[in-house]
Amino acid sequence: MNSLLVYSSDGATAYQPPPGVILRTNPLLGRRRGSEPEGALIAIVDDDEWVRKSLARLIRAAGFRTQTFASAEDFVASGNYEESACVILDLRLPGMSGLDLQARMAAEHKLVPIVFVSAHDEPGVRTQAVQAGAVAFLGKPVDDRALLNAIDLALK
Repeated sequence: MNSLLVYSSDGATAYQPPPGVILRTNPLLGRRRGSEPEGALIAIVDDDEWVRKSLARLIRAAGFRTQTFASAEDFVASGNYEESACVILDLRLPGMSGLDLQARMAAEHKLVPIVFVSAHDEPGVRTQAVQAGAVAFLGKPVDDRALLNAIDLALK
């Protein structure tokens, strides 16, 4: 697995990998048998409306369908675990956090690939998210190509 952190003399400094860097693969995650990545549903969970709209526009332009949610609770209430091919997830959300949603999905055996996109890149959080099964953890502002590469990885 590629390193997720660049270590400096003052401790671990998180970074956003350049496009094409594979962060983590998990054979249990990805597209279901017979599903095609083209037109797959990508769920976007972020409390910032502008971010939701921007990410949805980018992901739709890449040929995917999108559904957006302002909170983890909204996503859970939608029941879209099974239909979603991938979840783009913010770390800090009102109510249930992104890490809490990730843990809940794992506990319920909802093995939907998760790509974290967050402005809050705290020491250890990135590693915790990836060790718990996230495909990638990208910082905001997110590089479009890095996000699309992470989604592509999630759907394999």
